[in-house]
Amino acid sequence: MAAKLIIFIILFIFSFKAESNDLIKILDKENNWAEIKIIDKITSRLSISKVKLKTQNKIKDFEIYIDKCILDTRKGFLEISGLIQIKDIKNTSKDRVFLFNNWMFASNSSLNEIEHPNYDIFLYRCG
Repeated sequence: MAAKLIIFIILFIFSFKAESNDLIKILDKENNWAEIKIIDKITSRLSISKVKLKTQNKIKDFEIYIDKCILDTRKGFLEISGLIQIKDIKNTSKDRVFLFNNWMFASNSSLNEIEHPNYDIFLYRCG
């Protein structure tokens, strides 16, 4: 009886691990994409740009590189996060630094904001 109980517990643990892996999806291939929202603070115009992952994308005054996106549904809702690097093209110094180089979350963009005088940039979705 004890052996059956131990086998049941082991099978239960392994089945739970298999289900939890389905709840997180990592998108890091070149054929994957992400959508970025850019709000111009001066004109109040919103533009949504679809960019490929793992490629340098030039949008407006920025060079945007998205390394990977993660789709996480463990909490019961879809949380989208992306590892994003943004450089300002108009900055003409030789050592252009990243304007942003961190994880960005679609549901809570105030966690990691981009401080730019003219634009707000947000991660919208990935696929």
